[in-house]
Amino acid sequence: MTAETKRIYEASPRHCEPITAQNPGVKCPKWSVEIAQELLDSACLVGRKLQATRDGIGFVGMRTRSSGDMEIWHGYPEAWDKMDHKLKIKWLEEGLISKKDLRTYRTRENVRDAFGGRKVGK
Repeated sequence: MTAETKRIYEASPRHCEPITAQNPGVKCPKWSVEIAQELLDSACLVGRKLQATRDGIGFVGMRTRSSGDMEIWHGYPEAWDKMDHKLKIKWLEEGLISKKDLRTYRTRENVRDAFGGRKVGK
């Protein structure tokens, strides 16, 4: 991403209410849709994905497409056991997450059960 490239959040029907896809993914917490662009703006690039946290929950952003000087991204809650270890340590030290958060949302099953939808991936 260059200095001129802007990341834009676009909701995915796989993750946001109302779920409209045939096979919905893990749902986003309802409150996260309102702050999705803010999460995207503050996210850290890990490989080809973005990772962020809010209220003890990990979020991943994936680029959907590029259009001129814009990159279109969607996001979803992710299990802590799938998030970058160094970021988890940093966020623990900064007080953005707690060890309880890491246990509560440790697996994709935990995230699915907390917010609904269906488990995706392995």
